[in-house]
Amino acid sequence: MKALLPALAAISFLSIINLSAIAHADPDALVDRFGKLNAAEQTKLSESINGDGWKRLNPVQRLALQKAAVSYSERVLGRDEKGNLKIIRSETGKQLLKIAGDYLHKLPPSEVPAHGAAQAIYGSIPAEAIRVTSKAEINPRRVRMHSTGFYAAPGDVVVVEVPEKWTQRGLRIQISGHRDNIPLNKSLTRTPRSPARVFPVNQARTEVASTYGGALYIDTGSQPIDAAPFLVKFENALLAPTFVRGHTSVDSWQNTQRNHPAPYAEFVGKNVAISFPADWIRDLDDPAPLMEYWDGVVGLHDELGGYKTLRRMPERINVDCQISAGLFHAGYPTQGPQTQCRGVLDLAKLKSTGNWGWFHELGHEAQRRPDKAWSWNNPYTFDGSIEVTVNLFSAHAFDQLGMRFRGGWTWTASAEAVTEKATKFLAQGKTYAEGGAGDKLAMHLQIRYAFGWDAYRKVLASYSRDHDENPARLPKGEQAERDAWLIRMSQATGHNLALFYGKTWGIPLSPEAVEKTAKLPTWNGSGT
Repeated sequence: MKALLPALAAISFLSIINLSAIAHADPDALVDRFGKLNAAEQTKLSESINGDGWKRLNPVQRLALQKAAVSYSERVLGRDEKGNLKIIRSETGKQLLKIAGDYLHKLPPSEVPAHGAAQAIYGSIPAEAIRVTSKAEINPRRVRMHSTGFYAAPGDVVVVEVPEKWTQRGLRIQISGHRDNIPLNKSLTRTPRSPARVFPVNQARTEVASTYGGALYIDTGSQPIDAAPFLVKFENALLAPTFVRGHTSVDSWQNTQRNHPAPYAEFVGKNVAISFPADWIRDLDDPAPLMEYWDGVVGLHDELGGYKTLRRMPERINVDCQISAGLFHAGYPTQGPQTQCRGVLDLAKLKSTGNWGWFHELGHEAQRRPDKAWSWNNPYTFDGSIEVTVNLFSAHAFDQLGMRFRGGWTWTASAEAVTEKATKFLAQGKTYAEGGAGDKLAMHLQIRYAFGWDAYRKVLASYSRDHDENPARLPKGEQAERDAWLIRMSQATGHNLALFYGKTWGIPLSPEAVEKTAKLPTWNGSGT
């Protein structure tokens, strides 16, 4: 491992904080005693590394502290004797981890050390693991992050070479899909700065490195590039267990791919790519049925949203040791913690009971469209309903897969249970805007059980079509969004839904919108 503390580490830290108990301590010695400092000493240390205290440090003092913080992070992170991730709860300790992570993230590749806890956190690499020089094919008509099958070991400098004509075209090299920055109000199991690093491709050969290591990706940007596939060469990289649906044979997987030494694996489908600890799948004989399943789930999301012709990339699921928010959270990639994510690979359970949580997070990405042209609060999501319209995608997938058991959402599988939930909520005299996610979803599912999913497919597709062909038709503002929903859903069902939305559920509708649906036969929720 590269040395972390140069000669300047001997500089006295007493000039930074006046701690008489450690009068002649250098930064490394100070941080080494961190667990033994009393409350007053910790407070003084905290003051010296935050806000004005940090600003008062000169460059030499800051560098000494940064390197000391790295040493601290290597001592306190990793796993305990039971194999559990160590947890840092001290506010000052978390601040030291932030200093360490920020410093390591900015180092040039040639100076990046292998973090001492990297393999404990993300998986061990055999001492005899061979670094290879090989190539991956990149199809620029597909967008965003391209899996390559290569992995950068912690601290290793990997050289990435692209054809000269692909320099200066906005390509980026990314190490790791672990992109979350963890807020300091949470206890920490790693440095809070995102382990992922991104390097622009400005020349044919680019050196890249990361202190935690990670899978290697080529990011071609958010727009398809009309050009033939090209080869990218990787030097000094590890091979990673990689299965590409429709490309990797079962024989290749069983005899070669699953035995590759990188500690993280990737399964890549047309609609979904999943990155997770390689130890989870060393004994899996055939990933194809699993990826067929997940491709199918996202395919159903695309079908409901009217996106079948829009997809130019797989959605991504990445498993990290810690994520920034929630049990799982949406994004690109969608993120989940190691302790909660094994179910994403349990095909037998997925086929019988699905996974509402992952269907839900992938549904959030469906709210954004595959091209991420929208926010989650898209043109058809009004009155605080982000966590409502997302579950249209979840419920639709469960329905199409024929699975009734849905954990706490099993009620969505029954028209009678939906009606009961809606009736119980409305009996309180509340309006749609006052409901929780489940209450609001009950309103939507009343429409679904009365008129079928086709009505939703038509309506959601109309928003997407307008975005591409006539964006001026898209509603802007809450009132316009409510009105547009009434008109579009009334047209799709062939019924005037103004009473149902406006009176029964208390959604404010403009007289103009109500007038536009007046000639259709009225439906107020009966018959569900």
